[in-house]
Amino acid sequence: MTLLTKKNSLVLSILFLCTTASSLAQQTLSDSTTKNPLALMGLSKAGPGDINANTPLMLDPTSTPMYDENFNLIDAAQFMNLVMSNTYVPEPYLDKTKAVKAFVMRKATDQEKTIMQRMQQGMPEEQSALIGTPMPSFEVTDIKGNVYQSSALKGKVIVLNFWFVECKPCVMEIPELNEISKLFKKDDIIFLGLATNQKKQLKKFLKTTPFYYKIVPESQQTAQLFNVSGYPTSIIINKEGIIQYVSLGVGPNNTERLTEEINKLLLK
Repeated sequence: MTLLTKKNSLVLSILFLCTTASSLAQQTLSDSTTKNPLALMGLSKAGPGDINANTPLMLDPTSTPMYDENFNLIDAAQFMNLVMSNTYVPEPYLDKTKAVKAFVMRKATDQEKTIMQRMQQGMPEEQSALIGTPMPSFEVTDIKGNVYQSSALKGKVIVLNFWFVECKPCVMEIPELNEISKLFKKDDIIFLGLATNQKKQLKKFLKTTPFYYKIVPESQQTAQLFNVSGYPTSIIINKEGIIQYVSLGVGPNNTERLTEEINKLLLK
């Protein structure tokens, strides 16, 4: 992406809001400082293994404090400027319970800069590599107790959405996903919404925000099977069980692209 427009800026800001600990794993290996400033008193920089690989992380300065490399508190606009520069990455800081309480922006390594450039082009390398590969074997149970086995879903087009309640971009796209699911009320397609939240929390959320996919709680292990590195992630699998489409984040053409891909697979 060589030209930055307001629309592209919005897409990128949404893309970076929700990520996972696995996508930040390498970032925790570099020191931003050898001594915590007063602002981070009682916190320690995350080290390898401190955060579960598929733990959703909210990169949102309105909910989790963000600091620049000089430990000055920054707002959402300043955070996006640093991210968009492809020069800085967020480094998690934890309390004694290993909960993420703050992020510090530090200079990115050359490898991290390459990864961010790939994300700006629309798809991380590990997700694009999924396309054309067989779906991993999985079994999930939705909040109503219905069981879905990957082996039993062969012959159907499978549409997966990985999300969680606290993820603002995930919630933003739910109305559009609902419209898509209403377009394809057929026996040969299934929509699964794989959330990281527990069943009780999901039921409370769904009372005010309906989501017409089959909602599956506590789906971290399934997300790991599909190498999900950010939220929301949508994956479409054809009737033969081959992954055909992967998207990360919320973009202006998400609905059209998802609808087009589903139509192509249903017509085969």
